[in-house]
Amino acid sequence: MLFDLDKAEIASDPSYDICIVGAGAAGIALARKLAQGGKRVALCEGGTLEWTEDSQELYAGQVIGDSYFDLDACRLRFFGGSTNHWGGMARPLDAADFDRSYLGDDLVWPIDRAALDPYLAEACDIIEIDPDFADRLVDPALGVKRIEFKFSPPVNFAEKYFAEIAASPDIHLYLAANFVDFAGDGPAATAAVFANYAGDRVAIGARAFVFAMGGIENSRMLLWLKAQHGGRFFDPRLPIGRYWMEHPHFVLGQALVQTDVSTSQYFALTGETQRSHGILNSGLEMDLQGHDTTRRLLNELLCIAPELGEKLAALADRDLVCGVRFRSAWEQAPHRDNRVALAPQSRDRFGLPSVELHWTKRALDRRTIETSCAVFNQWLLDSDLGRLRLDPWLLDNGAYPETGELAGNHHMGGTRMGTRRETSVV
Repeated sequence: MLFDLDKAEIASDPSYDICIVGAGAAGIALARKLAQGGKRVALCEGGTLEWTEDSQELYAGQVIGDSYFDLDACRLRFFGGSTNHWGGMARPLDAADFDRSYLGDDLVWPIDRAALDPYLAEACDIIEIDPDFADRLVDPALGVKRIEFKFSPPVNFAEKYFAEIAASPDIHLYLAANFVDFAGDGPAATAAVFANYAGDRVAIGARAFVFAMGGIENSRMLLWLKAQHGGRFFDPRLPIGRYWMEHPHFVLGQALVQTDVSTSQYFALTGETQRSHGILNSGLEMDLQGHDTTRRLLNELLCIAPELGEKLAALADRDLVCGVRFRSAWEQAPHRDNRVALAPQSRDRFGLPSVELHWTKRALDRRTIETSCAVFNQWLLDSDLGRLRLDPWLLDNGAYPETGELAGNHHMGGTRMGTRRETSVV
């Protein structure tokens, strides 16, 4: 069922088993699963069914540190969330991603890949991709593997699930429901307080509450509750907002490669190789370019290494070698000082502090991509498959480019999962 708080609509009995704040991918998927299990669910979305300036401006904030996107542009605040503009590229985490104890206590997770494996097929069904990923080891000695990404149509959760949710007797979808506070008796929250765009407030009761507002807003709202209520609803010592992460995305250079390693293929290093070098994960992409790029790279190579250049030029004449763009998206290490914070001065229309995002790439982030490039280039050299030409900023330990892809709009951390209060919130 559907209720619009801007129209003063509310259920006759606004009390639920579960209240989910945020109707993006996580909120919608969870609401459906809970309703299938017989739970009565309030699914509360701060936006409406369409993009509006009133809703989107609530995501505005300041970034302190490295160049990053405007915060009100890298996520969407209406029903369906950022599935309204995602590209559909998907891949499960590797087993190595769960086991970074060799890099310190701040990188330890309390689960492993096997804990998620039972849910892979269901998750792939939701976004309409095949759950079988055909990774292939191409160099056991160096630990280079070819990896596969799958591409969802991409599934837009608003389009796919709105009719089902609107017709569900067990899911009540509230629109224009902007979370502003908790209410309750003693330390237990018994109701979430929401405001519509006129500023009118309503309380929605539940036995449990789920924040599904994304990797920035979850932290902002918990920090706001801490500022308002201290330790009433949760331990105020938890590192809320800290260890915030992204996936850096950059073009690293270009390459001349034989055609069997081109045409937009993806590579990575094995978990064992990552561990041996003391680095994190990365995806390395070869993106096929046109003949003009191939010829330009060949001319440059003929000047630097004439014998090799002549060999590759002969292969190019038979369409056996081509120019590619070499780019990467890689894993960032969790660092305590990368964090979501409350802005000291700026407030939104509901009186809540705007977000202040502190984000800087650190030494391990740089070492991860430099080492990954070196190992991958060694594989190309040893296999006589081609040559990389890295951009100067990467070769000379220069500053990261301030324009271009920058990152993946992948917001992680802030409410990390773990077993120690010093490093985790969940």
